[in-house]
Amino acid sequence: MKNKFLKLALFLLPISALSYEINFNKTFSKVVNPDLLTTQINISVEKKDESKVNSEIEKFNDFIKSVKDVKLKDGSFTLSPKYKYFENKQQFLGYIGNIRYTAESSSAKDLNEFMDKLISIKEKANSDETKLNISNVSWKVSDELRNKSFDELRLETIVWIEDYTNGLSKKVGKECSVKKINFNEMNYIDVPYARAEMAYSAMAKTSADMTPMSSEKNITINPNFELECKWLYVQEEMKLFLLHK
Repeated sequence: MKNKFLKLALFLLPISALSYEINFNKTFSKVVNPDLLTTQINISVEKKDESKVNSEIEKFNDFIKSVKDVKLKDGSFTLSPKYKYFENKQQFLGYIGNIRYTAESSSAKDLNEFMDKLISIKEKANSDETKLNISNVSWKVSDELRNKSFDELRLETIVWIEDYTNGLSKKVGKECSVKKINFNEMNYIDVPYARAEMAYSAMAKTSADMTPMSSEKNITINPNFELECKWLYVQEEMKLFLLHK
């Protein structure tokens, strides 16, 4: 009879008294080699006549539209009047046209050829009114490689927590299970590696054959785990009680 009352008391205990939760974070990392070279292109044309600005800009645009081996994105074009002020009076000087692009390629050869051609168009303009600036070329991890790496890390996380939970159950003599995995914290640090020249001028054409050194990058995730461990003895007693009540 006493044993029966003990089993009944255990059955009536709140769930929180029969189990406990474990909450912790763990970092998983993957080393990858960047697969894309990227640079910023800025072309500026300044002339008195608006149509001449557009005509010069169009020479670059015609070439850019024909490019197949280099990905161009985030393109923009602006045309604005230029003034100077003297003795509180506004004097019209002309127009400034600007086009900007981000250029990306997995091939250093293709990107260098693209930059060489831009410099060649600038040289043919033979005018200080046309300016070409090409920012530091740097390596980056493509969206495709980054997403693939995150998928692989998530799978690694799931396999690890299952093994960890099974091992924990054996060590503490309890039935432990995964309640939740939170993958919110995913990080990627992309450190640019610059080439020697900050920008190209018509005199710096040979610099277009320079390729920055690549370096491995770390992609990491820091998932949060919620585990629940239940008392095996209590569970067995509850099952027996339900069978014999």
